[in-house]
Amino acid sequence: MKKLLPLISLLVLTACSNSILSSSGNSDSSSSIESTSSMNSTSSSDSTLSKTSSSSSSISSSSSSSSIEVPPTPSELFDSFHEKLGLKNSTLIDENYIEQKFIEGNILTNHYFGKFAEQGDDGYCKYLDQGLYHFNFIEDGIEIDRCKTVSNDIDMCEFFYTTYDLKDFKSKWKKTTDDFIYTSTEKEISVLIAELDGQGSLAEGSDTFTSKLTLASDGKSAKYETTAISNDFGTFQMSFTVKDLGTTTHESVTNYLANAPRLEITNEFPSEVKTALNSMFAMDINAPAGTSYAHDSYVTYNNDKIVQQIFYEDFLAGDQVSNYRSYLESLGFTLSNITTEKDDLKKLGYVRYYYEKVVGSETLFVELYFVPKIQLDTFEQSLFPNGILHLRFIRPTD
Repeated sequence: MKKLLPLISLLVLTACSNSILSSSGNSDSSSSIESTSSMNSTSSSDSTLSKTSSSSSSISSSSSSSSIEVPPTPSELFDSFHEKLGLKNSTLIDENYIEQKFIEGNILTNHYFGKFAEQGDDGYCKYLDQGLYHFNFIEDGIEIDRCKTVSNDIDMCEFFYTTYDLKDFKSKWKKTTDDFIYTSTEKEISVLIAELDGQGSLAEGSDTFTSKLTLASDGKSAKYETTAISNDFGTFQMSFTVKDLGTTTHESVTNYLANAPRLEITNEFPSEVKTALNSMFAMDINAPAGTSYAHDSYVTYNNDKIVQQIFYEDFLAGDQVSNYRSYLESLGFTLSNITTEKDDLKKLGYVRYYYEKVVGSETLFVELYFVPKIQLDTFEQSLFPNGILHLRFIRPTD
């Protein structure tokens, strides 16, 4: 299940849908980070990474003895830098896009620059012992929303590309005549650099690759660059700096989590979902019993700001399908003939129920199903031991 990309928060819809329904929308993800359209970016931090020619040695002497402290060689600094990547504590910065902090393997924060800044800073964290969650920064701390897993034993690196992944490519870099510069033409390195810089798909679909690692003369930071050339779409350049290995912090997040309240089951949809449901159906629609804090949800809109889809998944509520079917029927929804119980049971092991309701001149749909733990793969079972309750409210498009 590796990996969700950190973290341009453009959502890409992944819910199951029947071919008779046409829908639009985005889902989260990501590095966090999701690829943008063609975009050339270079870091402006060269000056902080430039090779210096001076090195110092310390000589202490006495009448009977003397000792010389020998500075580490460039190769030793290269080795040390990659060892420190394994600490899962560092800062990645591309001044045209993002400053991302990875803290003790438990917190990932995103501060966006330039045209990306309007989306607001966000991140992911292990929240107490209740799982891994997305959060947004608010005035007095952070606000938890989307859940990635209810398990607290899952490593964040299972989900996201982070600077930690760079350590795996240590042996792939080739030395140059400059002691502090290494190069590579391997696709894997180029794609990873692009993923971390929010443009993974640009490198993935390219044909040739040239990457460079420039280590600072003190071995405490490095600049990563890649050029990916597509025969069909042209040249893409991505770069960023990795620094503060082992010393990266984010005081406001760590302070908040140190005294964070436990998340509680609400039996209600999130506020955005409730508002969107009322807008779409001109009525209030309740959430299933057991609706919890451990959910993923989002709403998509068309260009006229009309709600197109409302997506909700809950990872603690369990199987509420039978009860919620009865509730929908009490509101005037009827079972749609696009429901194929036998086929679903044979292919999936569970049934996707579709309900429909005429609202004004439109026929709107609800997709409802529960994926039991046994129908998940081994990794997903560790993420969602209670299974997944799925709901999607749909306004079909022409």
